[in-house]
Amino acid sequence: MKRRPLRLLAIDLTAKGFGFALLDARLGLLDWGFSSIPATDDALFVARISARIDRGRPTALVLENFAPIRGREAAVRRQGLAITLAEARKIGLCQVSRRIVQGILGPGTKAQIVQRLAERFPELRHRMPRERAKWSTEDERMHIFDALALTVSVVPDALDREYRKAEVAESTR
Repeated sequence: MKRRPLRLLAIDLTAKGFGFALLDARLGLLDWGFSSIPATDDALFVARISARIDRGRPTALVLENFAPIRGREAAVRRQGLAITLAEARKIGLCQVSRRIVQGILGPGTKAQIVQRLAERFPELRHRMPRERAKWSTEDERMHIFDALALTVSVVPDALDREYRKAEVAESTR
């Protein structure tokens, strides 16, 4: 039986929707974006995640492993919905903590991590959010990079463009 290459769909949950990134271990970054969804519309959330799974055909779903705290009730509820959906679709599930992300991508602010990711994935440079002032809300585009950081934490070799090029060249022989 031929094994499918690792393809990860990371979902970064927010109160306003979710950011996502689809990363193939051999082909690189395939899809990314942000989906706005009201906090009360769980049916729409499940429908949009299902559409992402149908379109990207991931081998695993990657979510942030966070503690349930006050103010994140919608994210906790939606995390449960995403886990249930992954189990129903029989795709793998991986939960990654922010500490692991920082261990792989290095310490620094979110803006510095975004800069590192944009250097390695130039197709996202035009989506880089401006560095925010402490009193302003976070730009929705930041959640795309948060999702990408989750996938890169699972497949750190994806950071190395030369590694990816060599893998693709080797698989075409």
